[in-house]
Amino acid sequence: MSVSRSMMGLALAGLLMAAAPQHAAAQQGHAGGTGMSALEDVLAASADTPAEHKALASYYRAKAEAARGQAETHRSMAKHYSGSLKPTVAEKQKQHCGQLVELNEQTAKIYEDMAAAHEQAGSGK
Repeated sequence: MSVSRSMMGLALAGLLMAAAPQHAAAQQGHAGGTGMSALEDVLAASADTPAEHKALASYYRAKAEAARGQAETHRSMAKHYSGSLKPTVAEKQKQHCGQLVELNEQTAKIYEDMAAAHEQAGSGK
């Protein structure tokens, strides 16, 4: 029994959609987790049906949300550096958090752009 390319694509798209939240959560330990895995690379390169593009758009939106969550975490942390820390150390920690906020916001924007591109590709426009 042979499996058509579209059936295989739908199966992969479903797996990708199911894995998106877990993968996005796993990426939170990084500054946005911008590296693509080999599977992501193959799926993005081979997506040609609306369902495959929709799955990739959902996946990238989840990654964007994870990056925004990291930005918010570091934004909050930056507000709390003071107290018993030396002023120079507190300022360095605030700088560190500020840089991570900026990087994660940029990462979220990149993922949102990827999601939008896949939504457009999936709509045939």
